[in-house]
Amino acid sequence: MRLKNKIAIVTGAGRGIGRAIAIRFAQEGATVIVDDVNDTLGTATVASITAAGGTATFINADVADADAAKRLIAETLAASGKVDILVNNAICSTADVLNNNWEANLAVALRGTSHCTEAVIPSMQQAGGGSIVNIASVNGLIGLQGIHAYAAAKGGVIALTRSMAVAHGKDNIRINCICPGTIQTEVWEPMLERNPKILEEITPWYPLGRIGQPIDIANAALFLASDEANFATGAVFVIDGGLTAGNHQFPI
Repeated sequence: MRLKNKIAIVTGAGRGIGRAIAIRFAQEGATVIVDDVNDTLGTATVASITAAGGTATFINADVADADAAKRLIAETLAASGKVDILVNNAICSTADVLNNNWEANLAVALRGTSHCTEAVIPSMQQAGGGSIVNIASVNGLIGLQGIHAYAAAKGGVIALTRSMAVAHGKDNIRINCICPGTIQTEVWEPMLERNPKILEEITPWYPLGRIGQPIDIANAALFLASDEANFATGAVFVIDGGLTAGNHQFPI
């Protein structure tokens, strides 16, 4: 097991990518702290993990609030004595993304990532190291769909990852980020209601010929969290089925 005896916090773990990461980490032996602002979704993730024989605890903490982020780390340390891994995955609602709600996007995706990272750094320094995985997006790398606030927030996550990785390499704290392409999760439900064929319509953008699944990102996060990635820090891992490599259907 690649994460045996590790304590991992996953924010926004009630659904989608965060839920897949939490479950995958537990399968590899980690004790997972499931963070979400939705009690029903968060406890459901914990139930899935424990039903499969894993260990998980739910904490409701809104990472957009610096004090709540500190509480998330403090409660984990009080219960477990350490935090080996932090995955900053939480995002705001789909409506806030689509409506370009600047405050919500920046508060959760960008400031939330900073809040949790800054809160966990001291304990990781004391422990001699740790791994932090930030979930950004291809929207932070290329222009897509006109969701400017989300793109700016995720672009900020990429820059924050690099900056903090440089600052804390000396502490043996590895900080990397993943930029997913389109991943089929619940966040697409409002768009599917308006256009049931939207995922089919964008599939041709992807050289691999399919939309991503949460497990695709969970496996990448597992690698970055594990000791197998012990020489990776400040890196941007693009997991997007080839989207940002170019349009394979562009006519010659």
